[in-house]
Amino acid sequence: MKTHRISTTISDKHWELLKKHAEKHETQQKALELALENLDNISRQIPELTLEEKYWMRLRRAKSLVIIEKNAFKLLIETADIQLLSELFTRDKTIEYTIELYFQKSLEECSLKEIVNGLIVNLNITNWLDTIDDKDCGSHYKLIITHDLGFTFAKLLTILIGNMFKNNGIKVESIYSTKTIFTKIFKNQ
Repeated sequence: MKTHRISTTISDKHWELLKKHAEKHETQQKALELALENLDNISRQIPELTLEEKYWMRLRRAKSLVIIEKNAFKLLIETADIQLLSELFTRDKTIEYTIELYFQKSLEECSLKEIVNGLIVNLNITNWLDTIDDKDCGSHYKLIITHDLGFTFAKLLTILIGNMFKNNGIKVESIYSTKTIFTKIFKNQ
């Protein structure tokens, strides 16, 4: 096996660690080789963050979310002024902002598929929904959403999604009930 000579300086703290581990592993060379192999193994064991995890990290820095227990959220939504909330989300462009934050580019630069995917990621990480499925139906995308937050929530979410797409010139049609929302997002205007 070919070997290489190295020469470096280390701090007192790390010198003491090297001495300790050299005693345990017989030589400084073995201690350093084991340390390097462990570093390599650790870097392979740490999985790459998913897009959703990276997005959570961005949202955390934005400090724009608060955590609330789901039943308390449901009660707040059931007693909320839906018109006022809808106006707030439309004025502040809450969904648009979070999609832009997710993709790190303006909504105008995003394709329709990116906007749909950004919406799905946003809705998934909120934990508001039980399921969200999307289908490419040729002329439109179809979102099928299930949840247990009641009729008022379904109405509010339908308004929020509809306003976000309509404000960006994209035609949508939605049908909602107490536990489901079906939304068609048309590709061509």
